[in-house]
Amino acid sequence: MGSFEQAEKKFRDWRGKLIERLRRENLPERDIEVLLRPPRRYWSLASAASAALLLIVAAIFFANTQWGWQRYETRVGSFSRIVLEDGSVVDLNTDSEVRARIGAHRREVRLVRGEGRFQVAHDPARPFVVSAANADVRAVGTAFAVRLRERQVDVVVSEGTVAIDAARVAPGPPVHAGEAAVVLPDRMSVRRLEAQQLESRMAWTTGRLQFRGDSLGDAVDEFNRYNRRHLRLADPTLAQLRVGGTFNATDPESFAAALASTFNLQVAHDTDAIVLRPP
Repeated sequence: MGSFEQAEKKFRDWRGKLIERLRRENLPERDIEVLLRPPRRYWSLASAASAALLLIVAAIFFANTQWGWQRYETRVGSFSRIVLEDGSVVDLNTDSEVRARIGAHRREVRLVRGEGRFQVAHDPARPFVVSAANADVRAVGTAFAVRLRERQVDVVVSEGTVAIDAARVAPGPPVHAGEAAVVLPDRMSVRRLEAQQLESRMAWTTGRLQFRGDSLGDAVDEFNRYNRRHLRLADPTLAQLRVGGTFNATDPESFAAALASTFNLQVAHDTDAIVLRPP
């Protein structure tokens, strides 16, 4: 097989893979055909492989712009509010990323990492779907938060009702305002939240962390999500202490000072951590 035939074969292989990828993005067949139809002048290039490379670059560009996927993210310790073109509002928590596409028949958001709250503009003709790991959270007009953890997805509904579809998980009941769902790889659970619990779960939307009898270990983990300078427990037994109160999420020093005052702990400030030690 000559060099041209090899290049032509590579081009056909790349083109086939690219078509599969675009179909997974639900692009219309007509648009895929137009996008992958090379201008005649490209065939004067050295080989078909060069044309294939140009087609791939063009396809990625158009798939991320013309077909509506927009990317938003926050850094550690920062928050962001995004108003989508349909009027829905997305609040992004620390170190989070979403991709959104507002279509004529469906509004889609992919939570890539972190946490977001979604205040959905009412539009029965266009369901609003947030995808995170194996879970799709579907709403029409409501407000809810989704957090993507290492092995689970947390959903908290503050207004309205959502439906959750999860791969390899039996369908569960709708999740209503004041309820929380946990989606694991093989099961899903829903429970009712007390008003104070709901307030605590949504406190991050105002830049605060609220604890009500949480373990110090869990509180430290939460603070470390928001700060590059981490809290560290010198003695593992300290993790069992119970803490309460409302704190600025990006001010671990004040939290450490409150712990020192309440539990008589010693606080040491290293260059990269705030270390808590027993008295």
